[in-house]
Amino acid sequence: MSTRIATLLIALCVTTTFAAAAEVDVYLLGGQSNMQGIGKLANLPADVPKAIPHTQFWNSRAGRFEPLVLGQTQTSSRAGEFGPEVGFALGMATADRPICLVKYHASGQPLHHGWSGNKWVGGEPGPARTNFYPGEKPDDPCAGRLYRSMLAKYCAAIAHLKSQGHTPVVKGFVWMQGEQDSKHEVSATSYATSLRRLRDRLGQDLGLGEPLPIVFGQVLPYEPAMDRFTHRKEIRAQMAAADEASGEADAIDDAKMVSTDGLGLLPDTVHYNAAGQLRLGREFAEAMQEIQDD
Repeated sequence: MSTRIATLLIALCVTTTFAAAAEVDVYLLGGQSNMQGIGKLANLPADVPKAIPHTQFWNSRAGRFEPLVLGQTQTSSRAGEFGPEVGFALGMATADRPICLVKYHASGQPLHHGWSGNKWVGGEPGPARTNFYPGEKPDDPCAGRLYRSMLAKYCAAIAHLKSQGHTPVVKGFVWMQGEQDSKHEVSATSYATSLRRLRDRLGQDLGLGEPLPIVFGQVLPYEPAMDRFTHRKEIRAQMAAADEASGEADAIDDAKMVSTDGLGLLPDTVHYNAAGQLRLGREFAEAMQEIQDD
């Protein structure tokens, strides 16, 4: 059997498994460039299947979910690149529990309301800023442009599943972001608060009745960091404190941090290579399963 035929048969199997399910597990992915992913598909190990089993990926341009087939389904900004979704799907999806992934990314962008893109404006939240700040309530005019776009993408994917007769169940949120927030003391030292707000507001805006489980990566493992990451230590400490098991006042229930120490990096020492991205995704899956098993 040719490789092409085998890939098509696996993709068909994935589609059939998903189409037969009335209740569908949905995982939301978001963040900046390491969520976008610039790992090269060509550098993945040979044992990673081209068609990721039991996994559908949201194609926003086409307005539908499609089987996650590497080299065919574009999950990053550029063809031939990938992020943590591959390892996450391999670790999370099963024949009994197929999954749908919806991913939003914005390279080099912040979470804290004091940022607008790459510019620190500080002060109280303001309208029309380019950030992931989710606001304090539904329809908050100060919610960032990126948060609004991310939420709209998630809602469109969930609405599509409903239109197809499925019952989407949002099972978790995977977040890989923080490099931009490490560039200012305020955003770095209040990151746990920002993360809690993001998780809680997203769950509220999606109409979830229970806290949304979140797994997130600890950024900037390489030391010494580049000069622009002025508050690397502070943001990494805040991320560690946000883990539900930290014992700190900033601990967030149903939240687990994934350490990125030891993951393969590209020469820029900021972004993960193919091996690093694959492992990152697998560890996100392990952390999500730990939350679900609690």
